[in-house]
Amino acid sequence: MIMMNSVLTVEERCMLQSLGCKDKTQALSVLGEMKMILPIRSELFAQVVRLSDKLEKEKIDYAYEMSAVGVLDDEIA
Repeated sequence: MIMMNSVLTVEERCMLQSLGCKDKTQALSVLGEMKMILPIRSELFAQVVRLSDKLEKEKIDYAYEMSAVGVLDDEIA
């Protein structure tokens, strides 16, 4: 069995899980919509920008990150 390490932080993963998106493309779309309505100086805006940048620029296995396995690996490390 291949063990992968999580790329996302627990907070980032929780945010994505709360959005309920089925895949990375939908998550990027929702995060893009959120950026349009959030105040620029808010902490949530900064988190959304960082997360969307990470999803766009890094190779992330979205299904793995959203699975329970991804959560357990992060808690163990």
